[in-house]
Parts: sequence; C-alpha cells; structure tokens
Amino acid sequence: MRRLGARFERVVGAKELGPSIRAGLYNQQIKAVAEILPTAAAGALVAALSLIWVAVGTPAFPAILIWAAALLVSLRRSLTLWRGTVREDAIGDRTLRAIVTDTLVTGTLWGLVPVLLIRQDLPTVTLITTVTIAGMLSAGGLILVTLPQAAVAFLLPVFLGSLIALTQMRDHAAALVLAMLLVCFMVVITLASLRHVRDFVAHRVSEMKIREQNEIISLLLKEFEENSSDWLWEFDRDGRIDRVSERFEAAAGRGRAALVGVDFLAFLRSLGSGNDPVIRSIEVAIAEGAPFSDVEIRIDDGSRETWWRMTGKPARDEFEAYRGYIGTASDVTAEKKAERRISFLAHNDALTGLVNRARFTELLKQNVARLERYGSPFAVLYLDLDQFKAVNDSMGHMVGDKLLEMVSRRIKKVVRETDIAARLGGDEFALILANECETATVADLAARLVEDLSSPYQIEGDFASIGVSIGIAIAPVNGIRPDQILRNADLALYRAKAEGRGAYRFFESQMDSDVRERRMLEAELRQAIAENELVLHYQPLVSAEDNRPSGFEALVRWNHPIRGLVPPSEFIPLAEQSGLIKQIGDWTIEAACKAATLWPGDFNVAVNLSARHFQLSDIVSVVSDALAKTGLPPQRLELEITESLLIENPDEVIERLNRIQALGVTVAMDDFGTGYSSLAYLLKFPFDKIKIDKSFVTASSEDAVARDILRSIASLGRTLKIHITAEGVETLEQVEFLREIACNQLQGFYFARPLEELDLAGYVLANAAPRLEARATPPGPPQRKSEAAG
Repeated sequence: MRRLGARFERVVGAKELGPSIRAGLYNQQIKAVAEILPTAAAGALVAALSLIWVAVGTPAFPAILIWAAALLVSLRRSLTLWRGTVREDAIGDRTLRAIVTDTLVTGTLWGLVPVLLIRQDLPTVTLITTVTIAGMLSAGGLILVTLPQAAVAFLLPVFLGSLIALTQMRDHAAALVLAMLLVCFMVVITLASLRHVRDFVAHRVSEMKIREQNEIISLLLKEFEENSSDWLWEFDRDGRIDRVSERFEAAAGRGRAALVGVDFLAFLRSLGSGNDPVIRSIEVAIAEGAPFSDVEIRIDDGSRETWWRMTGKPARDEFEAYRGYIGTASDVTAEKKAERRISFLAHNDALTGLVNRARFTELLKQNVARLERYGSPFAVLYLDLDQFKAVNDSMGHMVGDKLLEMVSRRIKKVVRETDIAARLGGDEFALILANECETATVADLAARLVEDLSSPYQIEGDFASIGVSIGIAIAPVNGIRPDQILRNADLALYRAKAEGRGAYRFFESQMDSDVRERRMLEAELRQAIAENELVLHYQPLVSAEDNRPSGFEALVRWNHPIRGLVPPSEFIPLAEQSGLIKQIGDWTIEAACKAATLWPGDFNVAVNLSARHFQLSDIVSVVSDALAKTGLPPQRLELEITESLLIENPDEVIERLNRIQALGVTVAMDDFGTGYSSLAYLLKFPFDKIKIDKSFVTASSEDAVARDILRSIASLGRTLKIHITAEGVETLEQVEFLREIACNQLQGFYFARPLEELDLAGYVLANAAPRLEARATPPGPPQRKSEAAG
C-alpha cells in the first residue's frame, strides 16, 4: 500500500513535498471528495432503485435486493468515514488505507451489478445496466479525481466487473463493441482525471505554500515589530491607511480607530510643519508608482521634536495589479540628535559652545570672499586672557574650565547677533565683526570687552581675577588674505600685552616691522649660539661681614659683532619664546663650571635658571654632566630659581630639585618676596639660600615698610637656618642696614659691576687676598652647616 501510494504521489507530482504539506494536501483531497459525497450517495441510491425496478421479475431480483442492502450499508459507512476524516488535522497512512479500502468495497459492489444483470440477456435490463455502469464510471472518475488512490480502487472493480459481464453476452459482436467502448471510456476518464488531479495538486500545493509563507512572514513581521524600533505601514489603492501595528499606534500617538481609513498623505501633513517639500516628494513618488526610501519627516507636537525615517514601495497582487503601498518607518530622533551633536562639535568648541578654530577659519574665508565680491569691510579681534594660567594652575583645571565658560558667556553678552565669537584654543578667543566695523565702533566694543572680562569671577565660593588683551585688524586696510588679517590681529595683540596687558590695540604697520626685526634677531641668535658669540660676565657675591668676595654669579651676555654687547633683557625673552633658552642655559651651566675650576681658592659660582630652561631641559643630567666634565666640586655650584618655576607642576619640580640637591649642589630661591606664596614654597622644599629681591633693597633707603620687610626676611632666615643674600645693593647706607639685620651675603653695583673673565683676576687680587691667605692656613674644627649659616 505504501509503495502504491508513493507511485501515485510520483504520478501526480506530490513526491517531493514535505510531510506537513503532504498531510495538508491529503486533507484538501479528501475534503474535495467529502463535500460532494452526499450528492453522489443520493445519485447512487437513485441508480440502485432503478436497478431494483428493472430487475423485478428476473431471476436476479433477489440478488439485486441483497446487493442494494449491502450498498446502502456501504454508503452509510462511507459517509461516516469521509466526514470523520475531514475533521482530522492531519491524514495519516492508516486513515488513507481505510478510505481506499472503503472505496474498493463500494467499487466492488458496483462491479457486481453488470455480472448479475447483463447475463439475463434482456434488452431493457442490459440497456439500463449499461447506462448505470457508465454513469458510475463517469461519476466515480469525477468525484474521486482529487484522490487517485480511491479513484483506482473504485473504478478498477467496476471496470473488471463490466468486462466479465460482457464475456457472458450471447451476441459476441455487440459484446466486443461494448468492450472496446468501455476500454476507450476508461482511458479517457483516466487521462482526464490524471490531468485534473495534477492541476488540483499543483494548485493546492501552491496555495498551501503561499499560506505557509504568509504565516512565516506574519511571524517574522510580528517579531520584527516586537524587537525593532521600526514599524510597518500600509495603505490601499485609494491611499487610505489599512494596516496599523501597535508600534505604529504608539509612534503616532493615536489609536487604531483614528488611523485606519485616514488618507496617508493627509496624515503625514498633520505630523508637523516644515515637511511640505518632503511630503511633495512622497506624493510625486506615489503618483508615479515609484518606491521611496529614507525620507525623513520632522514631527513637532509642541512639547518635543521627533524624527521619522520612512521607506515604501508599491504593492501588487499576483496579477501585477496595483493595490496600494507598503513600507516601514522608524524613529530616528536619537540619530538626528547625534548628528546634530557631531555637527555642533565639528564646528563649535565643546566647552564654551563658541565657534571653534576650524569653523572660524571657514567664516573668515567667507568674509574675505564677501570683501572681494562686494567690498564689505570687516574687523577681526584677537583676545588673549591675562593671568589665566596662574588661576588655572593654582585653583585647578576644573575651575579653569568653568572660568572659560563664564568668559564665553560674557563675550556673548557684549557682541552683537551678527558678530561671530570663537574660541581658538586654550585661553585664546577671536571675533569677526562683519557689520558696523568702523574704528570707533570696534574700539567701543573692545573697551567693553576689556572692562567686562576683567571684572572678578565667583567660582564655587572663590573669586578669580583675570584680564584680557585684544589685538584688532580691520580688512581691507590691514590685510586682504585670511592669514594676513589674523596675523596682523595677533601682532596687535602682542603689542597690547607688551605694553602692560589689559588693553586693546589696533594693528599698525610698525608692528610688522618690529616682528621682522624680532625674527631677524632670532636668526642672529641661533647663529650666535653656533659661532660661540655668547660670553659670561661675573658679578661678585660678597660677605656682609668684611665685604670680601665669596663667590660670583655668572651672567650671560651676547657679544654681537655689530651691535656689541646685547643685554639679557633683549635676547633672553626671545630665546624663551623660540626655545633657544635650552641651548643657552645648558651652555651657561657648563661654561660657568669650567670657569670656576680656574679660580683660586674655593669661590662658588651661581647660575640663574630660567623657568623655561628648567622645563625644556633634563636639568639634572645637564648639571651632573657639567660637574663630571669640568671636575668642579658640587658644593661650589649654586643654582638660583624663581618662584614662577614652582607654580606649574610643583611636585615634579621639587622632585627634580631634590635630585640636584642630592648631588651636593646648592639651591637658592631668587627674587624672594615678590611672589604671593614664597613662604609656602619654603615649607615644601628645603632651600639652602634665599635671595632678597632688589626692589626691597632699593626701597629700604626711603621706605620704613621696606626696611621692616627686610628685617622680617632676615629673621625668617635665622629661624629656618637658611643663608640670606641681598641683591641690588648700591649704597653704603644699604650695606650698613643689611649688615645690621644680619644678612649673610650682599651683591650689587656698590661692590662691582658684572666683570669680564679677563677682569676677574684683578678683582680677586685686589679684594680677596686676605681671604685667600686665611684659607691657606690649617683649618680649625669643622662647623655644622646650620651654625655657619646662622
């Protein structure tokens, strides 16, 4: 049975179907038969009654009655069986065998009819029996065509019974003709049925596959909508929404009833203003039957702004007839906000919100283009905050950031809506004034900026005070190229800072000349370093007790071949700006150590370290290498630093100073008393010496307060057991006062101006002979350093 079923499946094209589809196909086949089976049973009963009637009076009448009873029982059983199988979810082999067996029984009963009646050899009986059997063959082929196994089980017994009956006829010629007709009739029924069942199977299988695909698609779409931020939408051929998912309802903020049947384009127009061009593009695509994708629609309900991204394409049925549009939509509000944030950060400073350097450069170029095309002048203001670094270092970078935010807010309040404010980086800002940029207007705005930005700032309970210097360049008077205009504004800023800060300056042509001169001087300074034009002069450090020299401070000079001696005040700031201070400072340390090895006795040599040099150079290695190369004892080298060096990264600086001190080198704080936290640094690092700034020494001649300050410093030195040196001594009165308050060492023009190396020997012979003789005698018992300093 199973093999026969496999053959039937192969013939009708159901062999390669999956189990689920095959079971569904059996359901469809049986249902198609069961739907017409009651009508067929009624026809069979009519045919049975006809046969009973025609058999009356014949010897076959009793047999026909028994046959009719058996047929009635078979029809009743068939109706029960077929209806029962229709209610089954899946048809198995067992059920199919029962159906085929039942059909075989029914077919066998009908196959007995010609055997019982045609042998009577009565024309009327033969005619009615032949017509009835032909009807059964036709009806059976049509009714059972969808289930070929049952059709064969029914038709084959009928066909065989008919052939057997024809062999019993006395008229062999008529029997032969009827047999031929019967065979032809069966062939036609078989071929027609086979074609019909193949079409039926193909059609039903196609329907089931489509239904299965639709179920899968529905499941996928449901899962898609449940697990995605996207949702589906659909409208019919009249443009009215007919598919609304739960996510669509939530996104639209409307119920299903308020959406279904609404015109799709009208719905989009109701989402918010400003979408007209977008709606028109969708309307054109729908009118042309074309797809559209990634169309972004802005939705503004008054309380918040959201964005949808929509994609759609025309939907068509199996006959390619238009039935509307189907598509997806997604909420891209977060993406749009991210894009805006990225765009903002690309053009604006993240901390202050002002335009950044890149965007400022673009806008500057745009203003230059407008100047070239329309002759529209504009002004550029270059701002640099004064004392910001000190606040940032002393109060912390977080306070510095808040201070920059407050500065930017004050700038926004001063500038006009048409002006462009930018933060170029650090504490540098810039403005572009594109309208009303006359000199008086720009000067008034710059003055207000200086005043407002210089007012104290309150940050987390503390007050911070800074200033601002501003350089101004006006195009086209001060330049017609972006780089030229900005450069000239920078030059004006440099002049404002050089002249005392806290002011604004307009660019002047002389500033450009000064810059060219400074650049030329820098080039000459580089050449001077390469050609050994730098020299050291030495100013004596004398004992306050007997005015005898105990050491010398090395002071660098530039022996210019044309200008002569260039003082440090002219080239040291330039060297610090250009980074040449590293080479100059390293050379000074080694040259001073080398010179000191040639001095008689144990005179110390002092070298003043620039804060910039200390930052750029590996100062510990430089000092160590200089001592090693020259052979100078470390205790004869004295390094002087200023408080400014300790302001930035004090922990790192102190760590390096400790390493220098560990070498045996003396470390002194220079310009003591001028900083606001000098006492704090004395606690952080054990300085060997402090040098009182010359401003106090100069003022001591006339100012009682200055003298009190000097007494306090001297007393502090005695308390902390630190050696005290006073510099800038120029009068005998100052010498006597400083000796009175017990300063240890003095330095100034009163004793000697800085000496060239050739003059140094004569000064030593004239002023240090008794000291040298004393040092030649055997030394007494050693004293502790603290006692000597005291």
